[in-house]
Amino acid sequence: MEALKYVGIIVPIMFLILGLEYYLSKRKGMEVYSFSDTIVNICCGMLERLSDFFFVVVFYYILGFMADIAPFQIPENIFPFLGNSSGVLFASGAVTFLLALLVADWAAYWHHRKSHEVNIMWASHIVHHQSEELNITTVFRVSGFAVFFRALFFFWLPLAGFSAEMAISAIIFIGLFQFVTHTRLVKTLGFLERIFVTPSHHRVHHARNDNYIDKNYGHVFIFWDKMHDTFIPETEEPEFGIIMGFENSNPYWAYFYYWADLYRRSKTIPKFTDKVKLWLMPPAWMPEGIDVEEPVFDLDENGRRKKYINRIPFRLQLYILLNIVPVFIGFVRVIAGGRALPPLEVVLLISIVLATIFSLGSLLERKSWAWKVEVVRLLYMIVCLPIIAWSYSYGLLIAGIATVLLLFFAFWVIRMRNYMNPDDPRNEQVLAKSH
Repeated sequence: MEALKYVGIIVPIMFLILGLEYYLSKRKGMEVYSFSDTIVNICCGMLERLSDFFFVVVFYYILGFMADIAPFQIPENIFPFLGNSSGVLFASGAVTFLLALLVADWAAYWHHRKSHEVNIMWASHIVHHQSEELNITTVFRVSGFAVFFRALFFFWLPLAGFSAEMAISAIIFIGLFQFVTHTRLVKTLGFLERIFVTPSHHRVHHARNDNYIDKNYGHVFIFWDKMHDTFIPETEEPEFGIIMGFENSNPYWAYFYYWADLYRRSKTIPKFTDKVKLWLMPPAWMPEGIDVEEPVFDLDENGRRKKYINRIPFRLQLYILLNIVPVFIGFVRVIAGGRALPPLEVVLLISIVLATIFSLGSLLERKSWAWKVEVVRLLYMIVCLPIIAWSYSYGLLIAGIATVLLLFFAFWVIRMRNYMNPDDPRNEQVLAKSH
């Protein structure tokens, strides 16, 4: 229940920030958000948090174990000779936290850098760079595989003398700081540009412009990049996304397509040792004599690379939005209080979230079979909801109301099945009116 209280505060604040960014971008005449990209970002975020939901117990255990075997520990009150007044104690605790943050941010820099330099790590990190937009929701677009690789760089923090609690606090701060850097609305921040990673610095990192590639890896402090010669200031308008492009709106394919690409590339390599080496080398590496495929993309009338825009009919947008909101609430319930919930409820809620992400991704892609999958998902939810609601007050009444609503959604998506047919001429008329 304690976790639920904090999530109940954080989630509304998070969506308030999203709404504010969207409103200000419209006031400035900037197209910062696109519907399909935003939905994919949120879905990828849910997949990543569910991965972390299972892994976090192991992560906390290992951090605690490392703290127990550490040869020394930096006290939270790093200046005990100054006395024990609350003000001095807070200040000295802040100094210890700052030290932990510096060390954790240095580890985060190297995790981030190696995630661009080693294929097996890039396969998990590439998800974060696929979007051709940059906004607050880009923070959520993270692969669950990255949870494992990130942990490898943070496990040893207690060996540097920090308690597990202090290490976790620093890691959480680094994660929350990313909400500050993923925006196009803030230009530059004066003298802060010399110390911290700012939106301007991080826009460079997300850009695929030739001179911006593999620069500005920092999370909180920019001086790591300056020390290791990976810093470059923002001097031209960034074009966001990955070099090869990613023209797809399915969150699961966002997760797995580069893994599939590595497997496909490895099959073209005759030598076994080179097959293995491929997974450990930078993304552009291939054995001598075997070329890396150059990206193919369309150009506009000015010779600039065309941006991937997935136009979705408004009624389908509304349908997807109305379906993802209640499922997101179920997701929050699992994350906030999952270990205190009945195991069967957790399993059913997670299965609903996973099925919803797959189904809505298919609808965004307007696959010909997507409406059939969506009907199956809705029927599955009708079966699951009474089981979940059985032990709650008025649960069956709520489940009954939800069943009526889900049947309405099934009727609605069946009526929209022509949207899934790319050969239907009515689609172009509908899309012409859509943004």
